Amino acid sequence: MRDTLLGREIYDYDIEIYDIYPHKFDALMQSIGASGVGKSYFIYKFKNFDLGLPRSESKTGERHKDFAVSYINDPRTACLRRDFTINAMMINIFDGELLDFYGGRDDLRGQILRHIDEAKFCEDALRVLRGVQFSARLGFTIAPETLNLMKKLPLENLSRERINAELVKFFKAPNLHIGARYLFELNLLGWLFGKFVGGEFKGLCISRQEFDKFNALLKNARKFVSDERLFIYLLCGYFGLDARANLERLKLPKSFFSVEKEPFFKDEPSDFELMKIALKKPLKFWLGCYDESRINRAKELKIYDERFSPDIKMNKILTLGLKGEQIGAEIKRRQEAAIREYLTKTDRD
Repeated sequence: MRDTLLGREIYDYDIEIYDIYPHKFDALMQSIGASGVGKSYFIYKFKNFDLGLPRSESKTGERHKDFAVSYINDPRTACLRRDFTINAMMINIFDGELLDFYGGRDDLRGQILRHIDEAKFCEDALRVLRGVQFSARLGFTIAPETLNLMKKLPLENLSRERINAELVKFFKAPNLHIGARYLFELNLLGWLFGKFVGGEFKGLCISRQEFDKFNALLKNARKFVSDERLFIYLLCGYFGLDARANLERLKLPKSFFSVEKEPFFKDEPSDFELMKIALKKPLKFWLGCYDESRINRAKELKIYDERFSPDIKMNKILTLGLKGEQIGAEIKRRQEAAIREYLTKTDRD
């Protein structure tokens, strides 16, 4: 319902079915070939539909599966299990009535993330990271009273898989700087990322001033780079963190590991350095091409859309009698010579 009211494209549907007994619901789901966890949680998956019964959930232990689930055929009570008011709205598909018991539409208009019920919200610490990723995806502000609750929830008992699922959503978000600020305010930036000293993890510890400078860079960079690796690239590059070590610690998807091959420059790179990067790829594919100045320079050097491919004859190099690393060193020498010649010609032109 949230994305419908925001005018966003819908890819999947969450449907809650009322006025049917659980055993009849299970039989109906099995008859259409839906898959799910059945009687334990009253949820089934069918194509791009999540089909479930209205239910209440109560925490019984520290693991994320430690919940007692009860069937409850009342929409107001069933909505209490939702995390934020904007996610607790429903529409009656038969008459089009909007069911909004907790002010979700007003919060949607005000671009606010607000919890519904304090006790229910605190039953799952993952909601802290859900709040962060929603703020970054939607560009919303977290209500002060909700942020205070989030600060009290420990994340230590959350599995890496659940943490990662929310982090990946955050990494893909358009408003990274908003989510990053909440990570900082919640003291989660240093809980998630840091340095490794003698094999021991030391959480990132930075001042508000340092964070503000980084976050300004992050905000501007996102205007030009939509790649999901951007946050990791900038955070690790800016603060000198080992990208691979942090990625391995968090057990993030392998698709993120290529970030360690992306050159980072805290200061402005020279034309020569830009040309060296262009030997491998057009700069429009480089994560470091994240501001207007670098983009314009790359276009002026004609390496934004195309690689720089100097005419280096391998057969001539092989006639020199070089072996192993010597061949690689000679190729590099000739590439750099070609770059200098190209830059000299460009200056003359």
